[in-house]
Amino acid sequence: MTQPPLAQPPCGRCPKTYERPGPPSTSSLFLLSPGVATYTDKLFKFRNNHWEDILSDEVNVARGVASLFAGRSVACVDRTGSGRYSIYIANYAYGNVGPDALIEMDPEASDLSRGILALRDVAAEAGVSKYTGGRGVSVGPILSSSASDIFCDNENGPNFLFHNRGDGTFVDAAASVGVDDPHQHGRGVALADFNRDGKVDIVYGNWNGPHRFYLQMSAHGKVRFRDIASPKFSMPSPVRTVIAADFDNDQELEIFFNNFAHRSSSANRLFRVIRREHGDPLIEELNPGDALEPEGRGTGGVVTDFDGDGMLDLILSHGESMAQPLSVFRGNQGFSNNWLRVVPRTRFGAFARGAKVVLYTKKSGAHLRIIDGGSGYLCEMEPVAHFGLGESGPQGMGWGEHAVSCCQDSGS
Repeated sequence: MTQPPLAQPPCGRCPKTYERPGPPSTSSLFLLSPGVATYTDKLFKFRNNHWEDILSDEVNVARGVASLFAGRSVACVDRTGSGRYSIYIANYAYGNVGPDALIEMDPEASDLSRGILALRDVAAEAGVSKYTGGRGVSVGPILSSSASDIFCDNENGPNFLFHNRGDGTFVDAAASVGVDDPHQHGRGVALADFNRDGKVDIVYGNWNGPHRFYLQMSAHGKVRFRDIASPKFSMPSPVRTVIAADFDNDQELEIFFNNFAHRSSSANRLFRVIRREHGDPLIEELNPGDALEPEGRGTGGVVTDFDGDGMLDLILSHGESMAQPLSVFRGNQGFSNNWLRVVPRTRFGAFARGAKVVLYTKKSGAHLRIIDGGSGYLCEMEPVAHFGLGESGPQGMGWGEHAVSCCQDSGS
């Protein structure tokens, strides 16, 4: 199977996007400081008819919530299943200074009617206050059936996989399930179900080290992850972002590695993951065409549907050591395939970050997506579950408390 290269510009056709209705919601914008003792983190909320930094409020300055440490990634976590988010911050610690943080509203000290929103760091009580070279963060029901777990791939230390106990506290299960990878240096990470068995798998890149493709297994009631990366897939590169998405809407996921050409050329890479009935998925390297960018100094990448045609567009940012413009790409095959986009929301009207969305077809079974909770590494995906349907079409859909289920007609 071959894949024509990704090319520009966007255009195409449009079936449907489904969005769960909810009450109006006001959003906040969290900005993570990349330096030490230069700029603090910022949490902007639209208040008093303009954007204001809540972390600069007197009540939060007194609490010392804003970090001066080098932050790398940030994600929203609904740790109690209430629909209210905490903000997980992956810091780059220096010795015993600068642990990861978990910021949330303190309801007892807040008075929203007067515009007072007090924040607190609950990382210690939640069990996630650790010192490490924090890099990527991804949130979703990885080990839990519906609660939000947290996976962090780190540098100069083992990864974390914080399993939600169900009461808003976590225990690190990375070593016990086989994803601690203590001698590598993690970067971008993505969650998906690549073999459509209903279990969440983990794929991530290591900086100039072997990239990982962890398939979740279960034996005798115990969860283990097994690295099924092929030699080409695991080949080391200066990777930044890792994206899992169905670019051509054919029901099979692709994985995109965005690399950083900091000392020499380092082309981006694209793989298709093909499910097999009685074996591990087949991993096939594809030609990314214009998105190869061998001299690109990639600093982040996302997918979204810019023009509503149902085809995912790829946006890459560059820079850090030299100025390079943004790039926008889109696939040049799959235009006749159908698709479905689902936008679940919480009972408060916010995007359901970390939620699990499942679509069922009679021919291909269950397709699972995780609504992005924040920063896989240096970037954030749209809060949309995008499904390629191939030649099939959706028949109906409904929402559950923790997952969205869709069905297709007998012809699919």
